[in-house]
This record gives sequence, structure tokens and C-alpha cells, in this order.
Amino acid sequence: MYMLIRLFIILAILLVSACDEYESEQTATPSSIPTEVEAVSSLTEIQGQTSAGLKGTDNNANGIRDDIDQLIEQKFSYTPEIKRAAEQEARALQQFMEAKTKEAALKAAEQIARATRCTFKILPDPIRDYEKRQALSKELEAWTINTKERLSKYLESSKLIGGAYFMQPVEPVCD
Repeated sequence: MYMLIRLFIILAILLVSACDEYESEQTATPSSIPTEVEAVSSLTEIQGQTSAGLKGTDNNANGIRDDIDQLIEQKFSYTPEIKRAAEQEARALQQFMEAKTKEAALKAAEQIARATRCTFKILPDPIRDYEKRQALSKELEAWTINTKERLSKYLESSKLIGGAYFMQPVEPVCD
């Protein structure tokens, strides 16, 4: 249930941010248009994995889709530790989305919990690091489920673990 609520919050945020972008485009001055076009262009370069099926393309076989690898490189590589935590969460989210059995979904959900705990360990300040943790988690989840097929499969995996409970992950939580 928590995962479903989290998913709806992410989708709502994406819808609201899309509306904000539309308004800013309407009021943009001619001198600011090239900058906005460049920003959108660089964003779509790394969002290209909307037609590569459920698993997407993973040319380096690290368990993370190439578009998400690029996202991590661009947004979550400000320290090696944060980059590793983002990669750990991205792998866990992909495994969760691809789960076909309840056992596989539970194992992947435990890996997501470990990755989340790792992020809290690396970014421990409850106030200063809050936005960084939120951005990492929300963006990776949103990018993981960026097509109808992926969202549907993610929701199926969420149903598979419905009613399950989880213990606090034990150390070490970071891969």
C-alpha cells in the first residue's frame, strides 16, 4: 500500500511540474528560449528509453538501464558514495519491476529497503539532506516506470507483496 501511495505522489508531482513548465514556456522572453530548449534537449537525450520494452537497454550489463545510468551520472554523482547508493537503488527498483513471483518481489523490496537505508546513511542530515534523498528516490522510481508497460508491471509487483511486512535492513546496507 505504501508503494502505491508513493507511486501516486510521484505521478502527481510529475503532472504538477509539467503544468509549471507549460506556464513558464508561455511567459518566456525571447532571450530565455534557447536556454530552455537546450535544457529540454539534454533531458530528452537521456529519457530515450521509452520504447525498449520492460527491461530496456543495458549495454554495460550492470543491472541498470542505460538511460538511468545517464541520469545518475548527470544528477547523482556529486560524490562516489551517493553515486553508488543511486546505482544500488536503481538496480533494486529494476529487479522489483521485473519480479514474476511473490518471492522475487519480496527479495527486490528488501533490496529497495537496503538501498533506501544506504541513502539515509550517506545523507544523514534530516533537514539539509532531505531534498537530495527525496530527489534521488523519486526520480529513480519515476524513470524506472516511465512507460505504461513498466508502470503496469511495477504495480503488479506491488500487488504481489501486498500485506507483507519488512524488518529493518541489517548492516551492511550499502553495496
